[in-house]
Amino acid sequence: MNIQASTSTNTKEKPLIDNSLDSKSAELSDQFKGAMRRFTSSVAIIATSEGNVSAGMVATAVISVSTAPPALLICVNRSASLHAPLLQQRRFSVNLLSATQADLIPIFAGQVKGSARFEYGQWKDVDGLPLLQRAQSNLICILEKIMSYGSHDVIIGRVQTVQFLEQVNPLLWENGQPAISKQIAQ
Repeated sequence: MNIQASTSTNTKEKPLIDNSLDSKSAELSDQFKGAMRRFTSSVAIIATSEGNVSAGMVATAVISVSTAPPALLICVNRSASLHAPLLQQRRFSVNLLSATQADLIPIFAGQVKGSARFEYGQWKDVDGLPLLQRAQSNLICILEKIMSYGSHDVIIGRVQTVQFLEQVNPLLWENGQPAISKQIAQ
């Protein structure tokens, strides 16, 4: 691994670490993936619409950034079918799945292509965006900031509206498969 110091005054930043795919970085990548399989996350479907065409993908890279103003961070691979329409529309919904909605994971992970994904689950149009009914929560966001890193764009969405179920029963992703949460008695 080569570390490069950037003393340039260019506006374009140079990477501090050379991540070329040599055997050492491939091994690190595999170790990183193994570590991330131990990181339990909520499962969400991020969705947007361009006219009558909806796009969506399943995601676990969804994080609260701020409560004032309310904002979320999402990560979207630039090769994902959702990427271009999301950047074009600059509006999206984040639908945190309930434990009963695990069947939507393979559909929105690529098993079904394009708008046909929205034939599964119960979706409604709210202000031109698809919202999944009976999700743990639905948040409508406006794209506020974007940063590219590696293969993904890191996107901050300012939350415009929120709705959620009273019962807490989220769908989780753990060790490469769906999971449910269980409270620990104290």
